[in-house]
Parts: sequence; structure tokens; C-alpha cells
Amino acid sequence: MRYLAKIIQVFLPLLIIEASMANAYEGIEKKIVKIIKKGEIYRSAHVDSDDKLQSLDYKIFGLHPNKCKYALKKLSKYERFHEYLDIVKLSGYDKKKKLIYLYLDSTILPFPMVLNFKIERIEGPGLYKFSFDKGFLKGLKGNIIVKEDGDKCLFHANSYWKGQKSSIPDTIFEIFSETVGELAMKNLFRVSKQI
Repeated sequence: MRYLAKIIQVFLPLLIIEASMANAYEGIEKKIVKIIKKGEIYRSAHVDSDDKLQSLDYKIFGLHPNKCKYALKKLSKYERFHEYLDIVKLSGYDKKKKLIYLYLDSTILPFPMVLNFKIERIEGPGLYKFSFDKGFLKGLKGNIIVKEDGDKCLFHANSYWKGQKSSIPDTIFEIFSETVGELAMKNLFRVSKQI
């Protein structure tokens, strides 16, 4: 009986780790898993319009080369995003209101943008809901999912927005969303590799 207890004590943590690694990709299409395991970013934006309304359905996946604990040391510092991303000119975070403020301006943007959105500070694996309460994408809601994958960290975000039709044509909006998302994730992963 004593030996059984020892065996369980040694192997149970290994089984738990193995199960958590197997579940990191649960619910994600195999083609997406294949792409992100190669170290590439997968992103997809779909925009539809009618006479008055426009909608955006967006998702992005990336595998950070470090464990979540190390990746999030920089990635959780929203107020320093202006130091990490050229497109972000000003950034701030209100801890009490759980509100991020970003002022974006770049030649790749159709116009300068102010983004205010609610999200708690991401400091470990989990599901984090966010929402845009003001500005261009007012009403956008989404999730950021952070999961350990061995010695790497899986990031997955999805969001949905439907609102007043913008002056941006659907195809341009899709390309813009995918391009900005991929550039941001690549740059954030790059700067957060160096602690």
C-alpha cells in the first residue's frame, strides 16, 4: 500500500500536466493548430454590411515561445504598450475601472483611433472577457484565452461587433483587422521574449 501511495504521488502530477497540455488545443480546428505550432500567427476577420449596419467577427491565435508566467510579465503591462508597439502613441490602464486606453495612429490605419476597453489585467492562464464601451467599435465584445502548453503559452482572442456602418469597405476592414492584429501579436511576442 505504501508503494502504491508513492507511485500515485510521482505519477499523478505527470498525468495532470499531460492532460492540461492535451487540452490546450481543445476546440481549436486542426488546421489552426498546425499553423500556430509552426510558430506562425493565425488570424481571421469576417466583415458584413447592409445599408445601415456593419459587423466584424474576428479571431487570432498565437503560441508564445515562453511559459505564460514569463510572457505575461510584459504583456500584462497595458500602460506600457506605447513602448512596445509603434502604432500605439499613448497607453494607460485604470486598475479600479479595469479600463485600457490606447491612442493609435499610423500610416496603416484609415484614421487615428482611440480605443477604450474593459478587461482585467491578464496575469495567468484563464479566460478574460473584454468589451469596448466607447469609440469606433462601441459594443464589441470578446474573450482572450491564455493556456499553458508545456514550456510555451497559447493566446487566443475572439471578438464580435455589430454597429453603425463605417466608411471603411468590408474587404478593407477585414484586411486592416487581420494585419493590425497579426503585427501587434508578433511585436508583443517579440518584446515579451526579452524580460
